Amino acid sequence: MQAPADNVELGRRIKQLRLAQGYTLKDIESKVGVSATHVSEVERGKTSPTVGALGKIADALDVNPSFLVDIPVGETVSITRGDERVVLIGPNENARWEILTSENPYAELSLFVLVLEADMKKPLVRTPRPGDKFMHVISGIIEVELSEEKFLLRKGDSIHFKSSMPLKILNLSDSESRIFWADWPRYTL
Repeated sequence: MQAPADNVELGRRIKQLRLAQGYTLKDIESKVGVSATHVSEVERGKTSPTVGALGKIADALDVNPSFLVDIPVGETVSITRGDERVVLIGPNENARWEILTSENPYAELSLFVLVLEADMKKPLVRTPRPGDKFMHVISGIIEVELSEEKFLLRKGDSIHFKSSMPLKILNLSDSESRIFWADWPRYTL
């Protein structure tokens, strides 16, 4: 008998998030008391968790339960035209976020172009969260500090790391720096 598609998708999301955070099934069990066997069955789509178990699994993974059950629906293709991008300023005045992806419910990544102005006095600080980050320097020179370790990145360089690490970014160029930025799981605005 084949598992319902919703169970398979839910299980896939839980497993991806668990692995992205470096947790074993036993880690989840010890954090919230849901048996490793049950979590494994959920991840394989063999069973559906109760609402209580889903809430505990979400707590262990530091996400809202709604993130786990927000099964993609709707359009499977999204186009964002360059002149239609949403642009956000902040959290300091030297940073501009050009949003490359729409908020369609199927999207599991957030993609941005981060523009850092020249002459930054203070680094851009991002708070830790579950998941992965990927940055690729389109132009400029930046310093990325992860848990007090610093990396110098120039045009063409990339870095990929766990989002759970404290992050500071500073533009070292005498002109703006542009960074392609990918976040998983997606941010919701």
